[in-house]
Amino acid sequence: MKQGTGKTRVAIELANSTDADLIVFIVPHALKTNLLEEIDKWGLLKDYLIESYQGVSMSDNRYMKLLEKMQDKRCMVIADESMFIKNDQSKTFQRMIKIRDLSDYRLILNGTPISKDEWDLYNQMEFLSPRILKMTRKDFLKTFFTHVKYKRKNEKPKEFYKFSKVNVDYLKRLIEPYTFYVDLDFKLKETNHSIQIQGAVDRQYQLAKNTLLENLALGEDYIVKALRNMEVIIFNDDHRLNEIAKHIKGQCVVFCNFRHEIETLHNLVGGYVIHGGIKNRDTILNEFKKDNQPLFIMSGIGAFGHNLQFCNRVMFSSISFDYSKVEQALYRIKRLGQTKDIEYTYFESNYGIYTMIKENISKKKTLHDLIIEKLGDDRFECI
Repeated sequence: MKQGTGKTRVAIELANSTDADLIVFIVPHALKTNLLEEIDKWGLLKDYLIESYQGVSMSDNRYMKLLEKMQDKRCMVIADESMFIKNDQSKTFQRMIKIRDLSDYRLILNGTPISKDEWDLYNQMEFLSPRILKMTRKDFLKTFFTHVKYKRKNEKPKEFYKFSKVNVDYLKRLIEPYTFYVDLDFKLKETNHSIQIQGAVDRQYQLAKNTLLENLALGEDYIVKALRNMEVIIFNDDHRLNEIAKHIKGQCVVFCNFRHEIETLHNLVGGYVIHGGIKNRDTILNEFKKDNQPLFIMSGIGAFGHNLQFCNRVMFSSISFDYSKVEQALYRIKRLGQTKDIEYTYFESNYGIYTMIKENISKKKTLHDLIIEKLGDDRFECI
């Protein structure tokens, strides 16, 4: 279900319709308070408990207590923001499978089911039930992905797996009976603004670009690291941030990728801040709701789950290669119950890496796919 379409209410109605004795919600830690408000609002008629993905993963004690509470009960597990169970190598995923095995009903809630690539679908379906796909990871890879190998002169061979369109209809038929899709029919006006901000880090940026181009043969991991370094350079540019600060006025949500970015803008403009080191987020959001000042919030932390429909303006001081973070950020204000026309403002950069990120988001490609495309095209000269 798209963000803002009322996923939690649907989950509560479904839970009430079952014969489960216990409803187990697994959510990102930051959304626990929000979930309690939704439960009170819509009326869950079953016994329930709420645990976080962080608690499941990081605390053996909390994890074991959860399993103990689920023993000998008819349980329904509701996994909200299922991006947290897409990595089968993580401890979170392994423990969520154990929790799955103690439950009679499973429900996944997500506005962006594929945030990285189609491999995301396997782990989510595996959590719901291994009887949906009825194949191992190896078989899934062989059926729906193509093994690609390529080699450049004087470079080591490289290989990867790419999703193949050949069997896409077959995959759709397998998952269709277990999926439910809802889009948001948004009637209000949406306006997008772009403001070009000239950077003042030409020398650092050119050095980073030259280093990247000179070391492409070192492989994909190096390229990812080099691109991230270029992001840091342009988005933490103090001159750029000073120019951005001149445009931030009144109540709005400003998304940032980096701590320096948030702290600099907050020092220049005032307002409120939420990042990974902030604990009292609910208090901050309540104060922000009543005030006419901006909220500076870290993408990936504030982009998920929070209902900010009382505000109608979102600004992006920086954007990310991860299009799911940008999409989630947009839907913090684009929701059922929004009463005002909404505005999105992007502070663009004159450096090529920004254009690359923007194009990558519009095509909804993974960073891996982008790297392969550019290596086969113009070897990143576009940046």
